[in-house]
Amino acid sequence: MVRVTVVARVRPEKRNELLDAMRSLQRDKLLERGICGSRVYECKEDTTHLVLIDEWETEENLRSYTHKEGFRVLLGALRTLCAEAEVTYDAIGTGGDGLRFYGFDALTEKRQPN
Repeated sequence: MVRVTVVARVRPEKRNELLDAMRSLQRDKLLERGICGSRVYECKEDTTHLVLIDEWETEENLRSYTHKEGFRVLLGALRTLCAEAEVTYDAIGTGGDGLRFYGFDALTEKRQPN
């Protein structure tokens, strides 16, 4: 299992625009091969803080998605509509060794520590 987490602080006047973009992209993303789930969370205390969590069956499925237009549109929306955004990637080990973190430049805006 592979997880991508986006933590964003959207500009207040751009909040609805970012949420609309995420909803629009969600429809196609949920049809992608290997997607297990995708959720968006909003902070109750500060609605400009959003978290998007996508879970994929394999790293190959995720890499395939990162080459598609929907992912490029998401990154563009984060760059233009957010005051801050961080995209991280982590692989969940299945061999009983718990959570392992990896970063790769093709996907992450900020590398995850090892």
